[in-house]
Amino acid sequence: MKLALNQGKIHHEMQVLEKEVEKRDSDIQQLQKQLKEAEQILATAVYQAKEKLKSIEKARKGAISSEEIIKYAHRISASNAVCAPLTWVPGDPRRPYPTDLEMRSGLLGQMNNPSTNGVNGHLPGDALAAGRLPDVLAPQYPWQSNDMARNMLPPNHSHDFLLEPPGHNKENEDDVEVMSTDSSSSSSDSD
Repeated sequence: MKLALNQGKIHHEMQVLEKEVEKRDSDIQQLQKQLKEAEQILATAVYQAKEKLKSIEKARKGAISSEEIIKYAHRISASNAVCAPLTWVPGDPRRPYPTDLEMRSGLLGQMNNPSTNGVNGHLPGDALAAGRLPDVLAPQYPWQSNDMARNMLPPNHSHDFLLEPPGHNKENEDDVEVMSTDSSSSSSDSD
């Protein structure tokens, strides 16, 4: 009986030790998992640091002094001045510069897109030869003045054709203004 009690005690101690081993095993596995994550984070950090060092070295090899950049900027700004339209004044609700959409549909935007350079397959020179202003030279936005469009014409063409649509005069303009301020007429009214 004594032997059975001793074996029972030993068995109980073994179970306690097995539980302790399992607990330590799970702790070790958690630590191993955390170490793997830390290793991955460190490997990523080392890789990114190496890439930064490479880019820094590349930048040092092709370094340009700030003075040289400033000189270049002055040279560009001296030959390519950018300013607001002459008719723009502070407090004017219009932008002093064209929007992206206005730039794309302006003269330079038309030049970049060869499929829209001409109207119906005709080049702007054909319109000048016919005695009318090409669509790409017509003022399209409020910040563009008619004088600006006239200055864009080639020097060998005369300025004798009108920049305003046929039938345009001050009386018609007043009629349109009166009609547009009348609240009883609306383009959205339908009968």
